[in-house]
Amino acid sequence: MQAIDLGTDAPARQRAQPMAPADRRAMIAEQAIPLFIEHGSSLTTRQLADHLGIAEGTIFRAFGDKETLTRAAVRAFFDRAEVTLASASLVDASLPLEEKVARLVRGAREHARGVFAMLSLLEPVEAGEYIARARTGAFEDAITAAFAPDAASLGVAPDRVAPLLRVAVIAASAPSPHQHSLPDDDELIAFVLYGIAGRPRGKD
Repeated sequence: MQAIDLGTDAPARQRAQPMAPADRRAMIAEQAIPLFIEHGSSLTTRQLADHLGIAEGTIFRAFGDKETLTRAAVRAFFDRAEVTLASASLVDASLPLEEKVARLVRGAREHARGVFAMLSLLEPVEAGEYIARARTGAFEDAITAAFAPDAASLGVAPDRVAPLLRVAVIAASAPSPHQHSLPDDDELIAFVLYGIAGRPRGKD
């Protein structure tokens, strides 16, 4: 894997122009997100440094300690999520209904897994603040617009798709002692699709 130049102590002739401190911190925090989602709080700065191809000391010079890095990664995750939700491009409204639901469920479930993983890194009070911050209505507005063309085929109004989907995805993605019994993506897609649109024609 090619090393990312974050301003390490390598000779200047062997590296590009060093990043500004703020850019370096943003890069490290962003790159840490998938590792925190995979490893949780057990992620070490050594693992992150190896992933980035930088010296571990570079991380500590950027953030001071792991706790500060963790909070920066959580903030970067939710900042990115807000941009995505506000973009109104979560699902292409022109897609066939079945494909639209499948893409939405898979994307929403992947996002939910990330949310649960990142919130687990915080104390309950901090986690609650991020949960409250996420309820902007952008998700509901985007999904309502995406399913408006399918209104005649749905068993619920387009503005009810997002709330119902949110409940289903959270229930199917939340950490549970019975993880083995949770529905997989295909099962959840079938449940959501036929729960809001009725069973497909020609099938019992």
